[in-house]
Amino acid sequence: GGPAKCGDYDRSTDPWVSFGPDGTAWAMSLSTTVASFTEGSANAMLVSRSADGGRTWGNAATLIADSALNFNDKNAITADPLDARFAYAVWDRLDAQGRGPAYFARTVDGGASWEAARSIYDPGPGAQTIGNLVVVLSDGTLVNLANRLVEGAGGRVATIVALRSADRGATWSAPVTVSSHLAIGARDPETGLPIRDGAIVLSAAAGPGGSVHVAWQDSRFSGGARDGIAYTRSLDGGLTWSGPVRVNPDPAVTAFTANVHVLA
Repeated sequence: GGPAKCGDYDRSTDPWVSFGPDGTAWAMSLSTTVASFTEGSANAMLVSRSADGGRTWGNAATLIADSALNFNDKNAITADPLDARFAYAVWDRLDAQGRGPAYFARTVDGGASWEAARSIYDPGPGAQTIGNLVVVLSDGTLVNLANRLVEGAGGRVATIVALRSADRGATWSAPVTVSSHLAIGARDPETGLPIRDGAIVLSAAAGPGGSVHVAWQDSRFSGGARDGIAYTRSLDGGLTWSGPVRVNPDPAVTAFTANVHVLA
């Protein structure tokens, strides 16, 4: 068939936008029809490109398309700030048993084509990644940050991990542990009911000198009572990481949906 359109699906969600150094805008979506893992369902990761700052958009490229056996979730796209030819897309691809490797696709020709999507990290049975996000370091190295979720007899264990690529995503390192991830989620202060706050995902940004910065919700600063915002950084390109510190100003109030940016 021809190029994909979001209209080919009932619903598009999880939008993510990134601007390249030449002003190109990239938009990625998870597009679905019918509930996941049900007969007749369809889901895809779609990327659209705008050459005029978002005023007009080309047809969407399909990076991956699945039916009832797999569900592609929680995507992010990163335009390479150092080379306009490259853009990187990541997400997790779940099966019905809850296994969810980190998937990756890239364009090396400014979106004229996309390489086949592939797994770059499989945490194994009973485990998945979520919140995959590629940041590009000052020397061109890629770092993919993700939350690894492992289901066990004692419940779910969440750990932030980092994968590195020195060749713009052609090959990837084994994961490095960044920190445990101890979010419990925010609640409405009046009703006590949980809100959908993105507690499971993280935010990351690259800074000067090969530094990487990560922030996320975490309850360790209150003994598990409420989420604050944890922050850690790496000064060696993601190989080693500082101990997490609380950066939200009021420890008595829940903080949620962190976002980190870095100035020069």
